[in-house]
Amino acid sequence: MSSLLTSVPAGVEIPGDRNRYAARAPFPQNPFVGFRDELVSPSCATARLFRRSALWWYGGRLDAGLHYATEAVDVECEEGHEFCRLAPYWRVALLTKSRDLDAGWRVVNALDGRREESDSPLVTATSLVIRGELLFAMGCVDDGLADVTEGLRIAEQCEARSLLPTGYVVMALAALRRADMRTCLTYVDKLTGEALLGYFGQAAGAWVTAQAAEARGGVDRASGLIAGIVTSHLVLRQLLVSEPAAASWLVRASRKLGADDLAEAAAAAASAASAAHPGFDVIRAAALHSAGLLEEDSGKLLEAANLYPDRWCGASAREDLAGLLAKRRSERSNTIRIFEAALVAYTAVGAARDASRVANKLRDFGVRRGVSRTVECAGELPHGLTNTEFAVAELVSQGHTNNEVGRQLFISRHTVAFHLKKVYQKMSLTSRVELAASWKAMQLRHGS
Repeated sequence: MSSLLTSVPAGVEIPGDRNRYAARAPFPQNPFVGFRDELVSPSCATARLFRRSALWWYGGRLDAGLHYATEAVDVECEEGHEFCRLAPYWRVALLTKSRDLDAGWRVVNALDGRREESDSPLVTATSLVIRGELLFAMGCVDDGLADVTEGLRIAEQCEARSLLPTGYVVMALAALRRADMRTCLTYVDKLTGEALLGYFGQAAGAWVTAQAAEARGGVDRASGLIAGIVTSHLVLRQLLVSEPAAASWLVRASRKLGADDLAEAAAAAASAASAAHPGFDVIRAAALHSAGLLEEDSGKLLEAANLYPDRWCGASAREDLAGLLAKRRSERSNTIRIFEAALVAYTAVGAARDASRVANKLRDFGVRRGVSRTVECAGELPHGLTNTEFAVAELVSQGHTNNEVGRQLFISRHTVAFHLKKVYQKMSLTSRVELAASWKAMQLRHGS
């Protein structure tokens, strides 16, 4: 079984010089060290099947992982190992990765009905984090984040370290999609800390860290991580069966870097993953999405958009499809219609940052659509600030330049300067230093 963690998927090669990008940023060659002791201690049938499921998934085979996870749940642990009580939640985690969300929700409801007050902190934390991750994938963002937050609090107290990366990834990704970079970077830092301690746990941590780096400073700042992910066969295989949005993001980011070899390798790996998982719509959709981007094939992008069971991913494919059609004058009406569909979907799942980006693209077609607040704040906006002014003030108070704020909110630096001037007027301030101090004091008053 150990060979699964080192072998290369059949038919997938990394073209070009794999060391060409290595000097730009370090990347952990084996982010799966620090695997929980519980995975090697119990020797009952349930534990053996649980371990087998985890190893198959680590090797990039979600289908086999789900098969053995189901078998592990069906076999009763006669010794009463606490570790074996986690097997049903592991199955839910894999159902979430496969985006079989209805099945995952049925299992969660059944598990909730069997919960006991005497459950250990580990079981309680696991149930909350896994349930929250499922809710987040379903688009129930606020409920999902509430569960993950509480689960992480318990996990950190009982030192359930292997659970932390899963929760941190959800929290960082949600914050990124909401344009709340301060929260996003807080959880990225936590992921980095876990990596240094040997508990990185999953390829998704590297992926969300790369996204945060791109959002904050442009794709060049993420180049080392992008190259590391794509050229590490184990990391890439696991990522592609865990995060359906990853393949298209890697292709898109690699093309921005001018690294066509990396884009081709990511798309080829996504295609290989799809071929290995013929019954998984989400993996096929991800492969079509990445291939459609690489080949500029509108048919594949449309098929991906219709096939994705994940609403955010469907919106992403539609955004890319509209971007391709925008190059054709005859497709103006279709472009606007598809952009608007993406905007509605992004808004529905609380992805304000993505909605702002699409709204900005619609403005290029003379279509103005309002977008909900792009940075989270509690209650009414202070000092009579508008949504955009609040977002600008939040980011400037964190030390971002006008260029960086504009990049995150998808507006020009001149527009940032205009809104910042309005913030100064409404808050009776004259400088960024005063804004930072006033913003911090305001947060302390509101307990945020």
